[in-house]
Amino acid sequence: MEGYSVGIALLLALYGYFAILAHLGPAWQFADPIVAGLFTGLIVGDVPLGLAIGGTLELMSLGLWTYGGATIPDYMTGAIVGTAVAALSNEPLSVAITQGIAVAVPVSLLMTQLDILGRTITTVFIHGADHYAETHNERGIVWMHWLGQLPWGLSRAIPLFFAIWLGAGPIQNLVSVIPAWLTNGFTAMGHLLPALGFGILLTYLPLPKYWGFFVLGFVLFAYLKMPLIGIMLAVLAVVAIYNYLSSRIERVESVQAEEMGEEELVTGPQPLEETNVTRRDLVTAMLRHNFTLQLSWNYERMQALGFAYSIMPILKKVYPSEDEYFEAIKRHLNFYNTNPFIGSPTIFGAACALEEQKQPEVADSIKVALMGPLAGIGDTIAAILMKPIFAVFAASMALSGNWFGAVLMLILGFIYFYVMFPGFWLGYNQGINLVKTAGSRALTTITDLASMFALGVMGGFIPSILASVKTPLKFARTVVVEGKTVEQVVEIQTFLDQLLPYLLPLTFVFLVYWLLRSRKWSILQILFLLVVIGIVCGALGILA
Repeated sequence: MEGYSVGIALLLALYGYFAILAHLGPAWQFADPIVAGLFTGLIVGDVPLGLAIGGTLELMSLGLWTYGGATIPDYMTGAIVGTAVAALSNEPLSVAITQGIAVAVPVSLLMTQLDILGRTITTVFIHGADHYAETHNERGIVWMHWLGQLPWGLSRAIPLFFAIWLGAGPIQNLVSVIPAWLTNGFTAMGHLLPALGFGILLTYLPLPKYWGFFVLGFVLFAYLKMPLIGIMLAVLAVVAIYNYLSSRIERVESVQAEEMGEEELVTGPQPLEETNVTRRDLVTAMLRHNFTLQLSWNYERMQALGFAYSIMPILKKVYPSEDEYFEAIKRHLNFYNTNPFIGSPTIFGAACALEEQKQPEVADSIKVALMGPLAGIGDTIAAILMKPIFAVFAASMALSGNWFGAVLMLILGFIYFYVMFPGFWLGYNQGINLVKTAGSRALTTITDLASMFALGVMGGFIPSILASVKTPLKFARTVVVEGKTVEQVVEIQTFLDQLLPYLLPLTFVFLVYWLLRSRKWSILQILFLLVVIGIVCGALGILA
């Protein structure tokens, strides 16, 4: 089957590049299969076919969501290639739809591997940003963030260009020549790399002091199967009880000190710091966040580079000393990941306010404490509430040939985008109020409580993100059942789960933690170690 002209192939490739970046940044839904199907149909001259294939793929995508950065089938690319290839057949609509779906589904599944590759390559840029932060090169950090889009965009644009230009044949050939061991190796590596980000993050939290809260969150998730929102509420209750009891003890000690004639240092509400941060600076930071947060998303530290890039205008005003400025940037290059349009704007706004008031410890603690719970809330609202409602109506319209189905999905994207702005100002104002109403001693208490809460949430968040780190290995053993000797196959993963659920993910996270804290390994050394372990163990079938 012949393909299209270079011009059409290039146009659809550019659309794929733009659509994935629009999805990563402002959450616009140009990567939705119905929207992609409509655009492709307009280009190749068969809108009903594009809508029908896009609508079918939309229904297949119901319930799928990139929880924790998980990779799902790329139905956008499937819709574009399926529509373009089916339009070449000149068959009746019903037959062309069947042919298009037959091409679109394997393409969508194949793109999961290229998605993993793209997310892995972007790890280079977060380490480039680390280097430039050490060498005080602001422009280098900015370039690392913007270059982070290339693996994402090109992982869609390049296969789209050749698939459209050459036709369906090369797709089938490509699927057949990729060795399974290489696919398994890259998949395992992608599952494993977030352990580095979590290990780094734990080094910045008072884990030795408040390890019990981490254990609490882990037990709630691993043994009681509690969702992250439930873990958040349970940990919040325990932290509140802890704070109440601590306050009672402090009051008793204060009374005893007064009776002994000792004076207690009392601090009242803390006045706001005079700052040269302007509203224009805040708007600049907000726009950076809302438009570009995930352009440099990577498996290791996920949204960290985007967060650091976004907050740089605030840090530059707050820390005029070059050393302090780049130390602040380094703090924000630590692991960060949450829902990008419901959770992150509020967290980012609060972080801007607290950095502006020179409360970096509180900013870091609140940032870590809220990213897990707001990820759970945001993903639930988006994936379970909003998207299915819009998608069902949009798919039914698309399958009937009504182009308004695509408009409906675009409206959903603009809703996601709109809520980012009030979310930012909500977080910023609450951060300012926190500084205004709390004394310096109270801020220390808040930092401690936020750290406890963060560790409790991390106890559940880490195994949920790294749940895919498993071993598929099995072994056979001979047992006697009712006097008969039978061979029994035992899954090693089942055996490990009986010892401790999520043992492998925890092992890798705390291996990273130990290498950083005790052995003083560099991040690059640990990254190389995890890459080798992931590829080798995945290729050998030791890790999934």
